[in-house]
Amino acid sequence: MPIIIQYQNDNKIYHFSSFEEIINYDNVVSIDCSNNQLNVLPELPDSLKILWCYRNQLSVLPNLPNSLELLGCNKNQLSVLAKLPYSLKEVQCDDNQLSVLPELPISLKLLYCGNNQISVLPELPNSLELLWCHNNKLSVLPKLPYSLKEVQCDDNQLSVLSELPISLKLLYCGNNQISVLPKLPNSLELLWCSYNQLSVLPKLPNSLRELNCENNKLI
Repeated sequence: MPIIIQYQNDNKIYHFSSFEEIINYDNVVSIDCSNNQLNVLPELPDSLKILWCYRNQLSVLPNLPNSLELLGCNKNQLSVLAKLPYSLKEVQCDDNQLSVLPELPISLKLLYCGNNQISVLPELPNSLELLWCHNNKLSVLPKLPYSLKEVQCDDNQLSVLSELPISLKLLYCGNNQISVLPKLPNSLELLWCSYNQLSVLPKLPNSLRELNCENNKLI
């Protein structure tokens, strides 16, 4: 697959067959090198804002520039992430071999870290709107910020959920060991809590449009 590049102040898309062929590298703002069987990435330009490098064979990432706003490194062989710059708004690191995440930037809005081996999540920033942490080894979630609108924490080892934010619209918490759900916010539109240990459900908000609670201990 070609390496797809965009430059500063240029809406055109450019294709290169290798990193060595890229001209004006210091002016690159977007790199998409996905699906290339890459084992390593070169040093990244300071101007970079978007990096897509999913579906490769990367075991480590280079230092990430302070300008970076989007990191898509899912479906690799990463066991650790580099320090995340404070400018990041979206991180997609699902389908790797991560057991831990670094400190999350305060600007982060979207975090996709499902299908890893993470046992503990770091503190979640107040800016976060989406958290996908399904299919990990989590036994507890950190405090959920009030800005969150969607949480997918199914297929973990959770026995309890922390207080749910009042802005939450979608909650997927199936296939855990949860015996009691916390109070559901009035904003909630979807609740999937199947395959748990629930014997009773909390009061369901009028906003709820979809409910899946099968395979529990409900009477």
